[in-house]
Amino acid sequence: MFKNSEAIGKILLNSGKIDEVKLTQAAEEQSRMQLRLPLGEVLIKLGYITSEDIAIALAKQLGIPYHELGEGFKFGSEEVRLIPETVARKFHLAPLERKKNAITIVMKDPLNLEAIDTVRSLTNLEVHRAVSTEEKILAAINQCYREEAHIDRSLKDIVDLEMEKLDEDDIAESSVDVDQLRVLANDVPVVRFVNLLLLKAVRDRASDIHFEPAESEVTVRLRVDGLLREVTPPPKALYQAVVTRIKILSNMDIAEKRLPQDGRFKFKVYSRIIDVRVSSLPEANGEKLVLRILDHQSLIVNMEDLGFETDTLDRFQKILKRPHGIILLTGPTGSGKTTTLYSALNFLKSPEKNIQTVEDPIEYLIKGVNQMQIKPQIDLSFASALRSILRQDPDIIMIGEIRDLDTARIAMRAALTGHLVLSTLHTNDATSAFNRLIDIGVEPYLIASTINLVIAQRLVRVVCKRCKREITEPLSSMKMVKSVYPEAGKWKFCMGEGCPECRYTGYKGRTGIFEFLEMNEAIKDIILDGRGEGLLRKRAIELGMRTMLADGFLKVKKGQTSIEEVLAVCPPPDINC
Repeated sequence: MFKNSEAIGKILLNSGKIDEVKLTQAAEEQSRMQLRLPLGEVLIKLGYITSEDIAIALAKQLGIPYHELGEGFKFGSEEVRLIPETVARKFHLAPLERKKNAITIVMKDPLNLEAIDTVRSLTNLEVHRAVSTEEKILAAINQCYREEAHIDRSLKDIVDLEMEKLDEDDIAESSVDVDQLRVLANDVPVVRFVNLLLLKAVRDRASDIHFEPAESEVTVRLRVDGLLREVTPPPKALYQAVVTRIKILSNMDIAEKRLPQDGRFKFKVYSRIIDVRVSSLPEANGEKLVLRILDHQSLIVNMEDLGFETDTLDRFQKILKRPHGIILLTGPTGSGKTTTLYSALNFLKSPEKNIQTVEDPIEYLIKGVNQMQIKPQIDLSFASALRSILRQDPDIIMIGEIRDLDTARIAMRAALTGHLVLSTLHTNDATSAFNRLIDIGVEPYLIASTINLVIAQRLVRVVCKRCKREITEPLSSMKMVKSVYPEAGKWKFCMGEGCPECRYTGYKGRTGIFEFLEMNEAIKDIILDGRGEGLLRKRAIELGMRTMLADGFLKVKKGQTSIEEVLAVCPPPDINC
């Protein structure tokens, strides 16, 4: 974003926002990154300054205004018409005011020439620049373009209008043939309802949409940052038409209502391709649908953005560079394992390496990586796919999940014969992974000689940056934190008050907390001797393993999350987390 980081650093130094020590630490951190971030973004990442500090410094450097864009800020209707919302969101900019032959725009990055040229060509006006933070610009866009309000209002209008057309007999369950269903599914209100709901899901950063039919009504819920919340549902009489519409999009059998089905489709919004996986399940009051929203832009992220502490990330990247061995990611469904795996593949890929994956399902296609989908219906399992892959001269193999003994043994033999293998396992913590492998029948000597690293992870919600404020934690919570970090009494704790940007939850987005267990001789001896998971965990902590609880509390210290969030996904200290 910032072309002259040295000048920005000097301005921040002179204004007293940072000192020489922090500036040097940020420069060293920047030099260690695989994908180098601008110095200003590194300082923000380390928690030394805020995005507002950077915006003010950039305004001073360029000699342009800084705009606060407070709660009461509104664009003029003429300015809003000049710049489409898609352009405003793409470049993180907003129109401030038009005067004669010029328009002033407030930007996250006032050095973005493409954005300036786009506005100039759209408006045929001279462009003057101002600067503000990304968070404030997006909040202003949300408030002033009012698309979110339009979506909610449109959903409700569709439901209200259709309810007026229906009488009590229509609401009762009736038999409708396939042709009638197809006609209903293509009816304008049904199409608009599905389209608007998908748009709302993307806008709200939802990972799933749940359609749940009851006897006389339907519930629709979006999963945002791991939690489900209700949105406007269709009337029960329209529900079968909505289900049929989604089935048509997903190439599913609209006549089959007795058996579970799976499908997928894609749609485009804000110049992004969104992939949707659909699952149907027959229940007492109709078919339940769950739509998994897969945003291509949100999954492939830099490893620096996953939530790893600097020391852990350095060790992870060094282990990834080893030519052979196994790296396992553990945790329950929805803990972010897939994101971490894909980010690791993104880090590893190069023209000199043959990377092959076996997945169920392939969630995203990565350029430069060969990806394979298993198909149990034709006996193409993880194990059978792996046997063939080993004849394809791979350097790196990614296995979606180790589920059985055959897959585990083939993976370990691949690691022994010079391949780097990445995979996942369903266990609660890092040390449980070894017992799980032994339970499915893997010999301890194979485990000890092949595994390089086990990472357990969870996701916690991030405190909203816009409404963050300092709070005083209750003594009960402080006792838990002090049992891990005795110096926690000196920390500053943060919580979000709730604002439109975070939908009044106090949280926006999620980050990972990790448990990082690297194989060494002491751990190998315990595994080979079969001395139990309790001793293994105790010894790993003595050797420096930071537990998920401890890693979560570090993020509490930095003001990224709250104690409640960490304890919601990781048991408190007295349960040996």
